[in-house]
Amino acid sequence: MSSFSIANPKIDPARGASALRPDGTVDDDDRVEIGPTDLAFAEWDALGLTPPNLERMRRTRLDRIVQQLRQRDYVGVLCFDPLNIRYATDSSNMQIWTMHNPARAVFVSSDGYVVLWDFHRCFSAHLPLVNEVREGATGFFYFVSGDESEAAAKQFAGQIEDLMRRFGGGNRRLAVDKMEIPGLGRLTQ
Repeated sequence: MSSFSIANPKIDPARGASALRPDGTVDDDDRVEIGPTDLAFAEWDALGLTPPNLERMRRTRLDRIVQQLRQRDYVGVLCFDPLNIRYATDSSNMQIWTMHNPARAVFVSSDGYVVLWDFHRCFSAHLPLVNEVREGATGFFYFVSGDESEAAAKQFAGQIEDLMRRFGGGNRRLAVDKMEIPGLGRLTQ
């Protein structure tokens, strides 16, 4: 172990579960959420307020997305906007930076399967709604891929094509919130 190693990492998805906080999250200080403190829980309790149940909130959000996809006959939705990624997955990783550097994306299929593309070596495997985490591939903007933007966009579009075949059969309808031009060009070819 080097002097730069972390002996006891804060986020450890392999760690066993313990008691739950009033919002439904695990009470072991191994939290990913930027959530209420013990003081907030005590104040809510004193006022007779029930804390939000984060597990139920997450499931409700995903169920709404799936319902809307089915209602509109879409195979899935592809999101690059960090607020939409947070809504769909409850992942808050690098939200400010990815507002102007689209290095993350999520695909939600019409049956609720969730694929998250996260920035290199980020902790996302522990997220309860995410079925699959992939690294990279969404960086087809110049800051990340330089002169290889077209090649990166082609690789990403290939992954989306595979997901479309896997979840859509013959249906080719995909909702997209926003996307860099090289990726859009590859998806519409």
